[in-house]
Amino acid sequence: MKQLIIRNLKLRKTSLIYYAILLVTAPFFHLYVDKNDVWGGFFFAIFSMLIMFITLFDCGNAFRLQFKLGGNKAYYFNHSLPFSAKEQLNAHYLTTIIMSIAGTFVLIAYYNVPSNAQINGIELATPLFFIAVNFIGHALAFPKYSEVRKDYIPYWAFIIFMNFILPIILVVLLFVIAFLFYGFENVTDNMVDQYVNIIGVIFFVLSVALFGLTYFKQLKKINEAEQKY
Repeated sequence: MKQLIIRNLKLRKTSLIYYAILLVTAPFFHLYVDKNDVWGGFFFAIFSMLIMFITLFDCGNAFRLQFKLGGNKAYYFNHSLPFSAKEQLNAHYLTTIIMSIAGTFVLIAYYNVPSNAQINGIELATPLFFIAVNFIGHALAFPKYSEVRKDYIPYWAFIIFMNFILPIILVVLLFVIAFLFYGFENVTDNMVDQYVNIIGVIFFVLSVALFGLTYFKQLKKINEAEQKY
């Protein structure tokens, strides 16, 4: 399994190098980049685009790995390799976890750089949300086998929904809560921040549960198949 994880990470080496460079430059960014300065604003805009790239495209790490492995058509080839189905399953799930955590470290390092939708400067796409989206994507798009994606859940549609449609739904939900319980005029930024964090935690817990249930469902199927043969 170790070899499979190394193979998967090598397939994602461009992203890992990208993460490493951003993590190394993070201290210099915070020390020397002032967005109110002309050159500082220029570099701040560049780093904002780099961080937004992670939020947009790396929230589907399971999709990106599957593309590197050859897509759905490569399923039988991958299972012809001298590794058990269980090892491949574990390697795919661990790769999603590793890449999600690596991306989260970058988002935490650039905590003051906007990466997605905001309400009064309050981030909706928090690092916790980033991990949750990756777990949800893996569980929903790869429910039967970790190497086979559902055809009706394409990568681009997942990216659009999670980064544009879902934030709108969250904003509407927050305004509904504010209207029902407080009235718009009594809502403060601290209250919005609190509810964003609560929703983020709930979403994260649900994603971990779904991620885990999908894993054990697939593991059970593999164990049953091995017992038959």
